Amino acid sequence: MQTLQDPSSESLFGTDQFFSNFASDHSWEPGWLADHRSEAWEKFIKHENSGIKDENWRFSPKHLFNLDNTLRLSSSKDLVQLSALKSNKALFQNLDKMILDFPDILSNITEHVGPNLGAIQTYHLTTALADNGFYLSTPKGAEISEPFIVEHKTPEHEGITFERNIIHLAPFSSAMVIEFINSDDTTSQGSASSTLNITLEEGAKLVRVLVQNANTSSTLHQFENFSLGKNSSLRNVTIHTGSSQCRSETKGDMTDKGAFFENFSLFLGSGNQLFDQRTRQVHSASDCTSNLLSKNALNDQSKSIFSGLIKVEEVASNTNAYQTNRNLLLCNEAEADSLPGLEILANEVKCSHGATTSKIEEQELFYLLSRGIPQRSAEKLISLGFLEEVIEKVNNQDLIEKIRAMIETKFYS
Repeated sequence: MQTLQDPSSESLFGTDQFFSNFASDHSWEPGWLADHRSEAWEKFIKHENSGIKDENWRFSPKHLFNLDNTLRLSSSKDLVQLSALKSNKALFQNLDKMILDFPDILSNITEHVGPNLGAIQTYHLTTALADNGFYLSTPKGAEISEPFIVEHKTPEHEGITFERNIIHLAPFSSAMVIEFINSDDTTSQGSASSTLNITLEEGAKLVRVLVQNANTSSTLHQFENFSLGKNSSLRNVTIHTGSSQCRSETKGDMTDKGAFFENFSLFLGSGNQLFDQRTRQVHSASDCTSNLLSKNALNDQSKSIFSGLIKVEEVASNTNAYQTNRNLLLCNEAEADSLPGLEILANEVKCSHGATTSKIEEQELFYLLSRGIPQRSAEKLISLGFLEEVIEKVNNQDLIEKIRAMIETKFYS
């Protein structure tokens, strides 16, 4: 596995010489991509941590996501594996191969933007240094029933990888993408940062599922930006049980009339795990619907932060938007912070948001205990029932059973 390191600086990313070395190793890439990387690197360098309190990091210990202690840049070329393409109706390829074989198709990635929900410096760094990821596009009208599967691995030995992932569905096409994030060992303090841009054209339908079970020594950054065209629909389901700390930023922008966006997430914490989730539902056109449900079940000293905003632009009349965050605390030391928000600039809208934090109800626990079920098992059953509302949104029975089994062994293990 290739590594790059700048020995002249305490921080791996501390000098322009580091990027010069990186650019030299990627001199085979097209000029437009080299310029794009350079622009992103300059933005990364210019970004300053002013010390002023940042609302985008409220309640979150920002220092835990600092990359200064990263020892090496690990190539992600061997850490992204794609399932065999069983349909000739789509283009499904690793990003590094796309750069070699179809550079013209990728040229519009210079127009891609991130969710911009707080961790902007890491986003620019990811854009500058991403050396792999995946690309998926479908032709017009293609209905693909076989799911596309992507397996991501976290690096070992305090390394870091950067990925760039792209999904583009042509008009009236449909697909399902299932992603997994895992680790090969249980102790390596690797870091991974990725961007995902999804573009759905008119009438396109996508189900995207992410199952994150990285080891509990890893650090993850995820930047997801979705653009939904006219009468398109996107169901995004994310299951998080792993990592030491995970910062997830997701923005869904309904850019044309009739778009439908669903965002369901589950975070299952134990030990000292930290899950920091930032979301934005943007209604930029009329007659669109969005629905967000985030559930967190937290044990030990684990912590979750949820910060979500529904934004309705002036032109977005007849909006239906919902946002719900529910937290189940299984230990007195567990902590959940919620910041739901609304910004409504249009008339004739239906919007609601809410957040709840609670412990296991004594009546539920007593009912199970009275039937001879041990307390730990009873708490586990209640927790699984609480999370089931998100799990069932996966809409793939084989994967649902795998997720249930993973959660059962993970929680209280």
